[in-house]
Amino acid sequence: MGLRETLDTLSLDQSELEAQEVAAECARPGCTRIVDLTPRAQVSVTGTVHSVAVLPAGQAPELRVELYDGTGIVDVVWLGRRAIEGIGPGTYLTLTGRVTMVDGRRTIFNPGYEMLPGHV
Repeated sequence: MGLRETLDTLSLDQSELEAQEVAAECARPGCTRIVDLTPRAQVSVTGTVHSVAVLPAGQAPELRVELYDGTGIVDVVWLGRRAIEGIGPGTYLTLTGRVTMVDGRRTIFNPGYEMLPGHV
């Protein structure tokens, strides 16, 4: 690393450094960065599960996940499921699906998924 890169790195705060690290880890061939997702596009995206939410038992089954790739967050919703074995905070995933906008947030419903070894 040169002097310029070292000085640039020192000027970043911890969250920016972590975001750059995650973005580098999630940059896979054929995948789109979350910040670049556009509505109605069919995409593959790689990231780490940031959070998981399940609706209460009285409501229709729905598993909600926030996927983070260092550039942004996309909401992921699996309808008809309360859990998917192996998917939890920190899980490293590649998802394939169509991007929609729900309440101003990028969302992918019922994507295909691949769990990747390790985590970011």
